[in-house]
Amino acid sequence: MKALKQLPEIADRQLGGLEADARLLARIRINAAEGGKRRYHTASRWQMAVAVCCALVLCVGGVLWASGGNAPLLTNQPSKLLDSHAAGSTEVTQAPPAIGDLPQHSITMSSAARKNGETLFATGKGNSLPLILVNGAAYQMLTYPDGISSSLLGDELGLVNEFNLEPALGSGDIVSNAAGPGEPVFAIDGMKGAMVAARVEGSLRVFQRISYSGTATIGSEELGDTLCKPEQVEWMALGEETVQGKAARELMQVLLDDADFYSTGSSGKKSLQIGLSNGLVLQLLVGDDSISACGTWSCPGFFEAFAEAAE
Repeated sequence: MKALKQLPEIADRQLGGLEADARLLARIRINAAEGGKRRYHTASRWQMAVAVCCALVLCVGGVLWASGGNAPLLTNQPSKLLDSHAAGSTEVTQAPPAIGDLPQHSITMSSAARKNGETLFATGKGNSLPLILVNGAAYQMLTYPDGISSSLLGDELGLVNEFNLEPALGSGDIVSNAAGPGEPVFAIDGMKGAMVAARVEGSLRVFQRISYSGTATIGSEELGDTLCKPEQVEWMALGEETVQGKAARELMQVLLDDADFYSTGSSGKKSLQIGLSNGLVLQLLVGDDSISACGTWSCPGFFEAFAEAAE
């Protein structure tokens, strides 16, 4: 009996002042939870943990026996390690982007495509241009979008009656090196002369009007015949600047009014992208006070107006 009364003193002496506080219990629980993952290098720690637990049981049991069962087990309770929630009750919120951060309808557009010098115009094998020629007017395939709904289609312009790796050498009414022979070619609804669509490898792809083989506008065509109407514009992006809504539509009108034909070539180091109300995007290459797609057009007044609208 005397030995049992001396048990607390013996335990203190043997455990060297070890305190069974919250940190120790938390450490034991964490080691137990991770034991399966860390068994290859924690076997000795497990043995120590088991020994400590056994000593604690003996120590606490002895204290209870000696005090008649009135002694407290632990003075410190372990802190809560994990929070629990009913399924579906936890909400994670994230601030929405500011309206000016992303132009409307551009949520699926690659952000890389809006950087200076990059292009939405697709290239084919060996840097060839994936094209469709419709009665001499050339259209180049765009990388965005990579497929459209048939609801965007307008009039059928005819069938590809000649597949030619060098469309400039073709003699058919509709020649392509991208869409296969017999594929129907459609104008985009409300954009005849500016965009067409045809199936390429099973996907309905969009093609934009460009200069090709020394040909730009045909007959009495003007810039507006190869682009879009101002009321179809939702936003414009030039470099890191974006103009939206009514201001973008006004800029489009300035472009159409101010532009003067310069040459049948096409060049530029920057990209002006025009987002449309139907979700499609037109691209123009930007040079010194000029824009290019179907021919090059001088338009210094447009760039002045854009700079003012972007402020």
